[in-house]
Amino acid sequence: MYDFESLVNRENTGNLKECLTPAELSRNNQIIFAGAEMDFKTAPVMINALKRFASEGIFGFTLPDRPYTDAIRWWMQNARDFKVSAEEIVPTLGTIFSVGTAIRAFTQPGDGVIILHPVYYRYDVRVRENGRAVVSVPLTEVNNVYSLDLQALEAQMAQPRNKLLLLCNPHNPIGKVFTRQELESIRDLAVAYDVVVFSDEIFAEVAFDGHTVTPFVDIAPQNAITCTSLGKTFNLTGVNHANVIIRSDSLRSAFLKQRNTDHFGSIDPFFYCSVLAGYSPEGLTWAKAMKAYVWNNYTQMQTFFAQNLPRLHISPLEGGFVIWIDFRALGLDDEALAAFLEQDAQMYLDRGSDYGPQGRGYCRMNIASPNQYIQSCLGTLHKAYCKRGFA
Repeated sequence: MYDFESLVNRENTGNLKECLTPAELSRNNQIIFAGAEMDFKTAPVMINALKRFASEGIFGFTLPDRPYTDAIRWWMQNARDFKVSAEEIVPTLGTIFSVGTAIRAFTQPGDGVIILHPVYYRYDVRVRENGRAVVSVPLTEVNNVYSLDLQALEAQMAQPRNKLLLLCNPHNPIGKVFTRQELESIRDLAVAYDVVVFSDEIFAEVAFDGHTVTPFVDIAPQNAITCTSLGKTFNLTGVNHANVIIRSDSLRSAFLKQRNTDHFGSIDPFFYCSVLAGYSPEGLTWAKAMKAYVWNNYTQMQTFFAQNLPRLHISPLEGGFVIWIDFRALGLDDEALAAFLEQDAQMYLDRGSDYGPQGRGYCRMNIASPNQYIQSCLGTLHKAYCKRGFA
């Protein structure tokens, strides 16, 4: 019904993945698997809506009117069983913009911001750029399965200067979906120590195998900000826009004040069009088909690794379309591992060390790609694995 087999054309677009792809890969009809961006086109309903919108030629200041908020409310209810009111929806200029707004709104220079590593590196960057301290609480890993260290988290939340926690759910890069029990434990600590939790849920619609992402703002309405976006589900990462959901009147007022101080302006008119198109029954049908395709890629990779690459392991994928691969058994440091993958296996991934010290020996791989490229990649990796005597 939908075409996930055709590789999207990135030529002469300025696209990040195109700019980072080495010439030899392009010549050999290969791609890089770095970056959390799909390698196939977004939903046809969105493409067609944007074409119609562009033909109208009106791209002026745009407000979150009733059709806009109704589309978001419909989507959250039908895609996530998440009831949202129009008043709770706050448009912003993107997820990381929203992280920065929360940092400035709820902490002071020199304060600490708690981050659960290994995690998306731009959290750390945004904290430091705003003159705050990164307070790392590493997740506990046993056999590539990660869990919360609640004792360590409480120790940091109890510190008076640590007033903000950045939570990523599903967790990028490890693919973990936090259970309701885990979220309730975080909530209890946040309430006890008066900590605001910014929950990045932009991968929430891409959850697998019975896992569902519980909106943190449902669990902790007085302490939570939930961030949502078209970015991952519909491959709109280059459109700098998101919607945060804030139940608490006082939190929302403080966030809005800082957002406007940062000069929000208005909604991107192309994003407005995309919301109305994507957050629709046809958009939901496409998203479900995309999830099924990505899940098939993942299960094929798990089987291939178990049968042909037994020293390598993939963390269980519960949400998102990036996987976390453990290469530590090869005994290579980060530079040697990158050299092996890029030079021997012709495989370009995100280095695990980018996500914190806990990521050393790991790599992140995007698997929202046409299956033929996944299969080709596995073949070259297996050949290099055997050639180097790792088998």
